Amino acid sequence: MESNSGGSTQSGEVTQQAKQQGQQLAQQARQQANDLASRGGEQVKSQLANQKHDASQRLTPITVALRETAQQLRKQGQAPVAGYADKTSDQVERFSGYLRETEVDEIVGQARGFARSRPAIFLGSAVALGFLGARFLKSSSQEAAAGNGEPVAALPPAAAGSIPPVEHTPMTNMPAGGVDQPAPPRGI
Repeated sequence: MESNSGGSTQSGEVTQQAKQQGQQLAQQARQQANDLASRGGEQVKSQLANQKHDASQRLTPITVALRETAQQLRKQGQAPVAGYADKTSDQVERFSGYLRETEVDEIVGQARGFARSRPAIFLGSAVALGFLGARFLKSSSQEAAAGNGEPVAALPPAAAGSIPPVEHTPMTNMPAGGVDQPAPPRGI
């Protein structure tokens, strides 16, 4: 019987050692998963910061174009419409400043808070932005496929004549597809 209890003790020790090794392996796996998630999170955060900066930079020419449009509308005696263009340019400028000055973590936190407090509006906005983005990409690909830089569906001549002309920023670097690219910012 003693040999049986000795075998039972050895069996218990082996089981205990296997259990400890399993716990150690699980702990190592958790640590590696956490490290990987942390590195992945840092990469995502870095990419978001770069995209945030790029978006902020791309909004500046839009603000300038809106202000120029407002000036032209005033010259043409369309002050109420010019006021809307001014207000829009102010909003775009504020948003650009917000992107420049706010950290990615803070923006994500604010978006999460908004999503929790108003989920229907958040989801509706996400769907609307997705739809608009898809339409923009589809339109851009159709213009590139046309190869002449002209929109595929142009306005009828009567409607086109009623739109006031807008000064454009200088364009350079005509790619093979024929679509103009904005000139790079000066001094950068």
